Amino acid sequence: ADRLRALIRDGRSVYVVAEDEHGVLCSGGHNPVGDVTEIVGVGTLPSARQRGLGAAVADTLVADAVRRGIEVIFLSADDDAVARVYERVGFRRIGTACAALPE
Repeated sequence: ADRLRALIRDGRSVYVVAEDEHGVLCSGGHNPVGDVTEIVGVGTLPSARQRGLGAAVADTLVADAVRRGIEVIFLSADDDAVARVYERVGFRRIGTACAALPE
């Protein structure tokens, strides 16, 4: 927790939450390094899906990155449904990531 607080304080990690009176419904972050950042960990509780919260969190993170002068903002989507959420806030699909596993 202390390390995370230090990263946030130093501006090396930025987190956004969407919440209601009961608590956090959606959150995500980005980790600027120079003029590049990756949006990470955008997740919404199942009970709060289909309200646009993931898109709103991603959009807020992009706005923060732009204010910081970030020139390259990227992310990875788990599946096509998640990719469509990011496309609604302006991202374009440019490739597919793969993981290699030993046989």
